[in-house]
Amino acid sequence: VEERPKECKRVPGCRHLSGDCCPAPDDMFLACCDAPPVTAPSRGRPGAGALPMEPSCDAANVGVPNCGAFARCDGEYFVDGTKRTLRASSEFCSYVTFQTDISLQSVLQLDADVFITPGTCSPLDNLAFWFFQTAASGDALDENARHWDALSEVDLMETYIGIGGVNSINTNFAATGIPKHWKGYTIEGGVHQHVTMWQDVDNAANCPETRLSGFMPGAEPIEYGAELPVVSIYVAHCAPGAPCCEGEGCKALQGHEHVAGACITVKDAPILLVLSNWGSGHHATPGCEIGASDVTLRTK
Repeated sequence: VEERPKECKRVPGCRHLSGDCCPAPDDMFLACCDAPPVTAPSRGRPGAGALPMEPSCDAANVGVPNCGAFARCDGEYFVDGTKRTLRASSEFCSYVTFQTDISLQSVLQLDADVFITPGTCSPLDNLAFWFFQTAASGDALDENARHWDALSEVDLMETYIGIGGVNSINTNFAATGIPKHWKGYTIEGGVHQHVTMWQDVDNAANCPETRLSGFMPGAEPIEYGAELPVVSIYVAHCAPGAPCCEGEGCKALQGHEHVAGACITVKDAPILLVLSNWGSGHHATPGCEIGASDVTLRTK
């Protein structure tokens, strides 16, 4: 039996990986690092894999905390190839969630086309394509290291809430960082853009290495019970159909007037992606459409 290499980095094509075997996109392993790693093709982008974006209805972590027991999920979303559309069927809040098994700490880049269908939504509607990190079950107040708090959320695209105000589209963070208004776009007029989020592993923003605590709006600071990692995150938006940047090109955008950035806490839980429509004062505009497509991820 051929002895397998002790470290991936000793084998050409695997030098950027750690461990004894090369991970494949399907979470299986290739044979002992004796060949370059295989990655799923995604719009010609080496190393990027498409997320399955399988719809789910996480009422405990999303629907109820944000909009109460009447928030709707089933029947509010539609699947068409890689596109996921959330369409409000009534004045009740609507949402759909997309589970992953991925830690934010391992994410190098996330890409997606996002849209709001023109003429379907109102200027005070709060819509978003966003993510936070959470365990599927457990008490969010008792298990702070495994559930949402305000320092661990990234709003890739969010309307109304944010520096743009009424009829605006923004990139936000729940309680930290530098949000950005998408100038030239409105909720009523709609939008179709690409969002690229990346992690700056060099930490040019001087984010703290770890945090011991966070907080929930309107509550006292919460203790995590352990030191949790912090990552430096940036988000850009651009024309749909392709990433806004790659590699060093993304670094060049850091600090740009249109690029949002924040130091985000990494929870001991996977990323949960969300399309949501909390409406205006929890009253949605029937027929209002928000969606995302071609969601891809590149990990370390």
